[in-house]
Amino acid sequence: MSIYTRAKDKSGQWRYAKVKTGRGIRTGGLKGPFHLRYTTPEGKQSWWPDKPETFEEAVELDSKIDSMVAAKQRGLTIAEYEDRTNANRVPIKAAAAAFLEQKKSKAKKTVAAYTLHLREFQESLRGKVHFMDEITATTLRGYKDLMEAKGFAGKTIHNRLLTVLFLLKENGIKNPLKWSDMPTIEEEPAVAYTEDELKKLFAAMNAEESVRYKFFLGSGCRDKEVTFAAWQDIDFNKGTYHVRRKEDAGFTPKTHESRTVPLPESLVKLLKVRRKYSQHPRWIFVNSEGNPDNHFLRKLKTIALRAGLNCGQCKTTITKGSYDRKRLVEVTCVVEPVCQHWYLHRLRKTCATRWQEHGIPVRTIQAWLGHKNLETTMIYLGVTDVEKLRPQIDRAFGDRTG
Repeated sequence: MSIYTRAKDKSGQWRYAKVKTGRGIRTGGLKGPFHLRYTTPEGKQSWWPDKPETFEEAVELDSKIDSMVAAKQRGLTIAEYEDRTNANRVPIKAAAAAFLEQKKSKAKKTVAAYTLHLREFQESLRGKVHFMDEITATTLRGYKDLMEAKGFAGKTIHNRLLTVLFLLKENGIKNPLKWSDMPTIEEEPAVAYTEDELKKLFAAMNAEESVRYKFFLGSGCRDKEVTFAAWQDIDFNKGTYHVRRKEDAGFTPKTHESRTVPLPESLVKLLKVRRKYSQHPRWIFVNSEGNPDNHFLRKLKTIALRAGLNCGQCKTTITKGSYDRKRLVEVTCVVEPVCQHWYLHRLRKTCATRWQEHGIPVRTIQAWLGHKNLETTMIYLGVTDVEKLRPQIDRAFGDRTG
């Protein structure tokens, strides 16, 4: 903080003159108004709007502004900052910022999720809870109730509460909730796409779309693992795709572990042809700007709509209109690519189910999918279609001998 006076120089121009203070310097004869220049919490120089008439008032205001800036930096009110009993307490805002800084090396999607969860949690406090040691089971239940009122699914509420619990753990605070307070998550059984659905879906694709989604279906890979698939990752002799980190591109596999995935022969043949006419020396799938392609989910939903495969029941709200005239519109999957039955992970589940149905050991499927826990793999394995098992069912009861 600096205090200035303002006066005209010899040429008649108004100039700011910084007031010198310190031992032996007299300030009693200075006349106002006084101008206060300070540094904001964002590091910018700014002038305070009020202009005290006396130097004593300027010094008093100087002190208040200093407290205000310091309080804002710590996520407190001025009263809280000046209260000595709060000196060693950790503000929730500061703790959240430190937590996000610590997690910044994780995937962008993960960091964005943590940021959203912690921002919503702080909003749920409505300015009534400021410090980490004030977070109680009641506080967390209030956040849970708010999310339930917004219509969030059990899994969404569970994940967002977990983020807050991670924050508590980082600050040495035990979970105040009972696990019975956590929402119940109903895991849907994996439902693989049927042969008929896939036949209609791929019939609606052009050649470029077809090879991309056959890569998803044939490898069982996640979205980003396909986005950052590189030619050097493909072993054409062995017919495999090596999923590995690309530090320069900011990509790390979900489990932070590399793995090798087998590819079906038909897909390897398509990739060999694609390699001859490759659009990029490194990346297998690129956009018009030559960067690794993404938006695979949105494009898949668009193809499903084009193929007439949408269920017709899904409803959601989307943004429409030009940049300066945007508006929210409720739409259905009858006319928009928003059907919830079409998503990339279902292709991954379909791949896993095909492996299972053709005798691949579950532990091997676990390794190919990149799961740390076998339980996760079991969720991905769909129940085999009854019609495919009809001969075995009939033989089990002596209704068929062949």
